[in-house]
Amino acid sequence: MKNIVFYTLFLLFTFKLSAQVNLVPNSSFEIYSTCPDGLSQINKATPWYDPTGASSDYFNVCDTGYANVPYSSMGYQQARTGVGYAGLFALNYFNNDGNEYIQVKLNSVLMQDSCYLVEFYCNLHNKVDYAINKLGAYLSNTAVSTMGSGSVMSYTPQIVSTLFLTDTLNWMRIAGYYKANGGEQYITIGDFKPFTAGDTLNTGNDTYPGAYYYIDDVTVEKLSGCDTTLSVPDYTNNTMFILYPNPNDGNMLLDYSLNTSDKGELTIYDIAGKLMYKYSLDASANQIIISHQGFNNGIYFYRIKVNNQIVKSDKLIIIK
Repeated sequence: MKNIVFYTLFLLFTFKLSAQVNLVPNSSFEIYSTCPDGLSQINKATPWYDPTGASSDYFNVCDTGYANVPYSSMGYQQARTGVGYAGLFALNYFNNDGNEYIQVKLNSVLMQDSCYLVEFYCNLHNKVDYAINKLGAYLSNTAVSTMGSGSVMSYTPQIVSTLFLTDTLNWMRIAGYYKANGGEQYITIGDFKPFTAGDTLNTGNDTYPGAYYYIDDVTVEKLSGCDTTLSVPDYTNNTMFILYPNPNDGNMLLDYSLNTSDKGELTIYDIAGKLMYKYSLDASANQIIISHQGFNNGIYFYRIKVNNQIVKSDKLIIIK
């Protein structure tokens, strides 16, 4: 069973957390000027755009063809939030194109010496040849578009992964804390490092020559202060959320652990993404029993949310 791994990978500062406003417009790619009806249409997820004129993609449930969610010409993937997400070749050998990026202007300029949480979620396409370990976010005062050596934007991202991003089912978190120089008002996401052999991992697939990632839930939030003794609290769900047996015949158990103040939820979807069942998770308990005769043989998907954030998603196989 695959588990969500949360990547807090470029820790510049830790902080005292307070409720803040996300400065990224259309942060989960729900809003569009017109529904996408093909690939290479990230500009329809207004105000996001492709800064280099490559072919970054936009997917939404409103499309019934190439750019559909969860089914598209690129494969199957549920949105992390809502019904839309972006897609890009972070490493691209397909048709000899350059690497792809997405960019947007923030709702306000970053303030000098203020601390910000910067994060986004990614998911690896399940039919690409490679995974990479340098997907990142670059904050800049002006829009950037210059391509350098090897058709790569040669900038230094402030937030960047260091582990290989290999999960094709769960959404992987890339996050860090950034102390602003002041004046930053654009965020650009992609791979900013020229290719070297140590930066790629062969996945064993051979359909698309490159590393393609879906992108969802981009965040830039100002924090109340910086504290070098604290870190972001996250659930590590390798032992905290276990659904078993899997496969099963419609009878199963979910073992879980929640803090007293947390609100949890389990949802189960069919292969087409239709909600089948929803269960509340009581923080005072540590297990729920699920028994339904309404399941047919086949593949389902389940999600676990804590405080309205997805902490785990995986396949559920029913065999009777």
